[in-house]
Amino acid sequence: MLFRVSIDAAQGIGALTSPVMRYELIERLAAGVTKYDGKLLAFGLGDGVVRMVVECAEEEAVGRMTRGFKVGTTRAAVRLGHRLTWWTPIRTVIPDTRAALEDAIVWAHRAPVELGSAPSALATPWSSHRDLLGFRVAAFYDPRDVVGRVDVGRIARLTDRHVVPAPRAPATNESLAYLLRVAASVLGVLPADRRCFRLFVHLAKARGWQTSFVADALTVTTRRIRQLAQDPEPLLPTAIEVLGDARLCRVP
Repeated sequence: MLFRVSIDAAQGIGALTSPVMRYELIERLAAGVTKYDGKLLAFGLGDGVVRMVVECAEEEAVGRMTRGFKVGTTRAAVRLGHRLTWWTPIRTVIPDTRAALEDAIVWAHRAPVELGSAPSALATPWSSHRDLLGFRVAAFYDPRDVVGRVDVGRIARLTDRHVVPAPRAPATNESLAYLLRVAASVLGVLPADRRCFRLFVHLAKARGWQTSFVADALTVTTRRIRQLAQDPEPLLPTAIEVLGDARLCRVP
């Protein structure tokens, strides 16, 4: 069964604005769906609103998943000094057809635009839109659960309808701090996460930075940088493509 689910915060919305909290929220969402043998087909975060499209065998599993998600997120907000409460989640069964699934994914992906400040769905990391189009490869979302069941091109057109094509981003003189943020965004993590260091090293070297400067940026030895540079990095072309689009360059 396919479901559209909307979870709105009644108060304490400020707790949901920080990148740390939002990445934790997405990871908690994905883990909760998996726990009940479901599939997370799409998600989108607005200001205090979570939209998602899930596939579960039973409707009761969706209820248990949303309850667990609310409890975990509320506890995380308390650690940040916020009292977070929720409205009753709204869930709707949708037909298991290509058109209905595509429309539901568009609905989820437009949450940061319609209920947030993002100028377009591509110009924000807070939905699965980048993941579905191949601009992010994160542990919390698997596009293979969707690709083959939908027309990805139609989803892209409908999600960013009426959006003027973005100008190309500057092609040179990126700082190492910025390149680290881009590398992290491609993997769906924050810049302090070591999982993005190899991609960052490859990206920095591709942009002309010397080994010693890259080592200083990560506070590691030049030997370690050379080791990371020797390892294959299949996501380097993706990171370079992200650098070329001003929308994709909007990163945490």
